[in-house]
Amino acid sequence: MSVWLIWCGAFAAIWLPGVLLHRLLRLRSTPDWLVALAMQIGLGLALWPLLLLWSTLFGWRWTPFAAQITIAAFAIAGIGALLWAPGRWRQRVAQLRRQSVWLALFGCVLAITIATRALHIRDLALPVWVDPLHHVMIVRLLLTEGAVPSTFDPFIADGVFNYHWGCHAIVAWMAWGLGMLDSFAVADLMLHSGQLLNALTVVMAYAAGRILFASRRAGLFAAVSVGVVSWFPAYFVSWGRYTHMTGVLLMAPATIALWRMRAGAHPRQAMAATLLLGGLTLIHVRVALLLALLIGLLALLLLVQRHWRVLLWWLAAAGAALILTLPWWLWLWQSAYVRAMVTPQLDSDAMWTATLPDWGLVWAPRNDLLIATVSGGLSLLMNWQSVDSPSYLAGAAWLALLIVATLWAWRRPMLRMSTRRLWTGWLLMGLWVAGATLLLQANRLGLPAMRFIHVNAGIITLYAPLTLAAGGLSAWMLGLLVRPRLTPFATGFAVLGLAFWGASGMTTIVNPTTILATHADRAALLWIRDNIPSSARFVVNARQWMEGIYAGSDGGYWIPVLTDRESLLPPVLYASALPRDAVVERNALLARLASARNLDDPALRAELTAQGVTHLYIREGVGSLQSAGIDGREFVQLCYRQNGVSIYELKPKSNRDELVCAK
Repeated sequence: MSVWLIWCGAFAAIWLPGVLLHRLLRLRSTPDWLVALAMQIGLGLALWPLLLLWSTLFGWRWTPFAAQITIAAFAIAGIGALLWAPGRWRQRVAQLRRQSVWLALFGCVLAITIATRALHIRDLALPVWVDPLHHVMIVRLLLTEGAVPSTFDPFIADGVFNYHWGCHAIVAWMAWGLGMLDSFAVADLMLHSGQLLNALTVVMAYAAGRILFASRRAGLFAAVSVGVVSWFPAYFVSWGRYTHMTGVLLMAPATIALWRMRAGAHPRQAMAATLLLGGLTLIHVRVALLLALLIGLLALLLLVQRHWRVLLWWLAAAGAALILTLPWWLWLWQSAYVRAMVTPQLDSDAMWTATLPDWGLVWAPRNDLLIATVSGGLSLLMNWQSVDSPSYLAGAAWLALLIVATLWAWRRPMLRMSTRRLWTGWLLMGLWVAGATLLLQANRLGLPAMRFIHVNAGIITLYAPLTLAAGGLSAWMLGLLVRPRLTPFATGFAVLGLAFWGASGMTTIVNPTTILATHADRAALLWIRDNIPSSARFVVNARQWMEGIYAGSDGGYWIPVLTDRESLLPPVLYASALPRDAVVERNALLARLASARNLDDPALRAELTAQGVTHLYIREGVGSLQSAGIDGREFVQLCYRQNGVSIYELKPKSNRDELVCAK
């Protein structure tokens, strides 16, 4: 299937149902169409996991045909809702004319962002790093079950299903709609849909900047910053952090839905907020916690302003979202692992209570530019990083310019409102970051820490407040420096200049060290599916990924998910899905394999035989087990060797003289 057909079909599956819900709830579509677009995309993202949850609760099992009919019905209804505007077409045309310049500029930013995201994955054989393996596994489980599963069988035998699955539900609905049900097609869809959602971040950043600073310029600068200036979220493709990224996507429309209640709360607005909050919690509960901090800050502002009625509506929306997703939380609470993860502990695992952040993530490429911009140059002046003299002078000049511009603007009544809004939004973003820092470093203050969220989860979300604040400051400063009639031209020049500069340095963002599967691996995996008996069980090169968790070193790690053949090394979720004793037992054998140079040890071979292992997968140059230590041994038969990938069959003593690699 064409790549662009996949992207367009996936976008339609998200957007058109959102258009329908937006119309049914009669949410505002003015004054900015792009804010309406963000709300529609958010509602579409929230719909699919919620629909799957409640259909599962009522015992419904989706088939591809039933799912396609449902998607088509939503799409047709969405198109109808988009086009149905009796007596309002003249008004729409007038709105289009008023917004044409801004829409054109945003379209350029979005097109450049999409081009970079497509470019990033042009040479990839499969999604990269460790997480995508279990993402594809969960999507396949949803497709097979037609519902939310209760176990990870057959990929993790007897493993309890306890992983957030909202993002996977969205991809599963896309797979049903596009007919991409083959395992390799699902992996491709995960890769492409992840990049599509990554590109849609610019829509959400625009909407957030537009509302926070009441400025289209701020929205455009926030959009270009998050799309092609900031290293995140573009870098998420190197980790396969699709779930976290999708959760951040929903933060903007959920917050906007709540904030708009200040102008007059209505049950329909509360319903929209409920859907968005419910969908977010199913997609990623850590991101939902970070959003709760932001909403808490906004609630304090409402409390000071005595907007009691609005606060009650917010509580009602949050409570309704909890009820809407309650069946999933009740299921999760049965898991001892989940209970331990959410229980505050003073002496938790070191992995989850790291006292210091990963400074490499804080100072990722271009984060220094964003932090310097947002901090008014203080990050340069205070030597938070080693800087040269020109950078030091630039920081001092930026700080002086901000101070002078603020004092000058404050003395002019026509500029006072925009100046107050700018620094209020800036302060809100700063307090949000500070609050998240305190929460994620609570153990350093002697407070209990929750294991389900790590300090680095906050750091990789830092791009949201950074790009918003940077967009607001840039737009405000541009508005002061340029005459009003020239502002659209100056904005276009600045935004497009940033877009082309940012995109030119973001062509090779995929980290080569995170690429586990190459095209040679993909060819070998296809060969396994077509030639190796379904009863086979593989041993592959493993390595310790985190404390107590082993992951694969090469494309052999994908064997169980893509070929439906068993592997001694399951997806990393085995550590949370299986009983502790089973995990320890599995890890003991994996530790021996991770340090083994060959299989000459009879005891190790006997243990592999006892585990039902029949085949061995090796890629040259990756992992401890290599062909040089395996070739020529009497206990193996070479079955496949192409482009550095070798597959062997382990031969029991009883039939070592037989040809054992036949299909």
